[in-house]
Amino acid sequence: MQSGGVRVCRFEQPRPFHPRRLQAVLEAALGRDCWGRIVRSAGFAKLASRPYVTAHWDQAGTLLTLAPLTADPLPGDGAELLALGQDLAFIGIDLDEAGLCAALESAVLTDAELLDGPMAWLQYVDEFPAWDSARRG
Repeated sequence: MQSGGVRVCRFEQPRPFHPRRLQAVLEAALGRDCWGRIVRSAGFAKLASRPYVTAHWDQAGTLLTLAPLTADPLPGDGAELLALGQDLAFIGIDLDEAGLCAALESAVLTDAELLDGPMAWLQYVDEFPAWDSARRG
């Protein structure tokens, strides 16, 4: 969707983000306006390094908050997931939707990383703030 220079972009992807690659994309997107000026974004996100938690993505200007919404059910619990992977909406000025989506795609797990599974993902370097409430007991 577009109105003047204001554009809206939606990114959906079932794979979780690799935390280091996501950090690099965020630095480029929010710090250097590589794909236009992102004014606001929000939605659901998953970090591979925190595989059992769905996060609320809330960004305005250069401030991004990823806050845990809920611990997802373990396989076989019978409960439904809040979200699978990424479901994000971006609002900005002169957004390069294709470029932004390609950058976000480059931040999700590769086939090989996905096959490594959650125990390997827990070993990824993750510089996002800790979520004490995300610990499973």
